[in-house]
Amino acid sequence: MSLETQIAALVTAANNLTSAVNGKMTEIDAAVDAAVKAIPNMSKDYFVDAVSGVDTALGTSAAPLKTIGEAMSRTATTPYAVIYLMAGQTHEYSGPSNTLPYRLVSNKLTFVKYGSGNDPVFAPKVGNYFSSYSNLHFFVMEGGTVLFKNVKLVMPNTLLDGTTAWGNQGFGAGLFHRAHGTNNSLQGSVTFASCTIQLGAVDVFYSGYAGNFRCDLTYCTIDAALTSKFAKLDGATLTLAVFATTVSNSKTWGNLISGVVKAANGSVTNVVSNVGDVIAGAA
Repeated sequence: MSLETQIAALVTAANNLTSAVNGKMTEIDAAVDAAVKAIPNMSKDYFVDAVSGVDTALGTSAAPLKTIGEAMSRTATTPYAVIYLMAGQTHEYSGPSNTLPYRLVSNKLTFVKYGSGNDPVFAPKVGNYFSSYSNLHFFVMEGGTVLFKNVKLVMPNTLLDGTTAWGNQGFGAGLFHRAHGTNNSLQGSVTFASCTIQLGAVDVFYSGYAGNFRCDLTYCTIDAALTSKFAKLDGATLTLAVFATTVSNSKTWGNLISGVVKAANGSVTNVVSNVGDVIAGAA
């Protein structure tokens, strides 16, 4: 074989090797790109417009969703999610159905106002999980945190037609509710910032089993004109931090929180708070 032929064969082999390497590099790049795209987003923003939104939309400010429920269904694996609620509207909060009236929160979830006008209303739905009982659609906290900012929370005050009482054995008797049985524990943190909380027939916080709540309120108004139901601590503990927050109708925090327990020596065993009248109102 001549030298020219050998050189030509060597060049051909080199070209083939280069093509093979380039092909593999393309495959590797495609695999890396697919792997990167498969990584869940660490944060997501969803916009909700109860009037003009559509639940099949992208959930952007230009193409908002219609319901909080749809926005929450898209946040299950997201560590941090912000749900923007259109100002001047009432937004119903609900679980997937009346037979599954709760949503699990194990991430950080924020509800905040967008647009101009009055603060959006966050209105928990009233369902009928048990015959003859009305129940609130509620959150179960499993180490997660929820923040409300510039939102008006309106707790329901009217039983569903055909029902005679709230919650069977307390089930669905609070917006943040312990509902997974005696072998599970609830731990979660809820913050209200520049919010109005209109109290109703059921508590914002309720636990019939072991539960550990933390609640922070800053620049808020508690509207206690209708009721004084804020927290019922049957079996639960509460850490309550309050700053620049007022309670209407001459009510105190001692009126708003039931189930505060004192030991024989007078010390409170299930509440830690900077609000002295919680302790003063203890049984």
